[in-house]
Amino acid sequence: MIIYGSKAVHIKSEQSKTSICPSCGTQGSLTLQVFRRHAHIFWIPLFPIGKKGMSQCHHCKNVLETKEMSESIRREYNNLKNKAKGPIWQFSGLGIIAVLIAWSSYASGEDKKLELEYIASPVNGDIYEYKIETSSYSTLKVISVSKDSVFVSPNEYEISKKSRIYRINKPENYSELSYGISKSKLKEMYHSGEIFDINR
Repeated sequence: MIIYGSKAVHIKSEQSKTSICPSCGTQGSLTLQVFRRHAHIFWIPLFPIGKKGMSQCHHCKNVLETKEMSESIRREYNNLKNKAKGPIWQFSGLGIIAVLIAWSSYASGEDKKLELEYIASPVNGDIYEYKIETSSYSTLKVISVSKDSVFVSPNEYEISKKSRIYRINKPENYSELSYGISKSKLKEMYHSGEIFDINR
């Protein structure tokens, strides 16, 4: 279950010296407060989504939301809100996402380097995941390698989703029959995307 929502964090307060409490009429008793809301997922803050505020009278304890403030109090509150800067940690979720994207990009690049090495120098036991013309997916297992060719045993099963191809990659699913593919053809299949992953 994904837990998400928003939360408000106090960022600035200021005692008003001129405003008069509309409830008890006391001057200089109002404290203006600014909060900044942020979206979160699993309680990790992602990004700010706006500010809100309130005033409270120290004399009568009356609390006013911004929509309830008089024009003069709201003007003073808006000045405070414009000066209030929230904590940088409210962006921490975006920082985590950026790190994950960078790591994923780096890992993908490293995988691509390995695959280029694997396709250039096949060895027995390599598994090629490939797309079939019927828009299904299956695998080929390398059983021997000669100077110019790679001999593979085809998987007798295919699956409709690329992400579930691991379900059919079982030793008992490979045919006892095999056939050869030239190394140049193998590289062509990889660079065209027909072979989309290599496991060693």
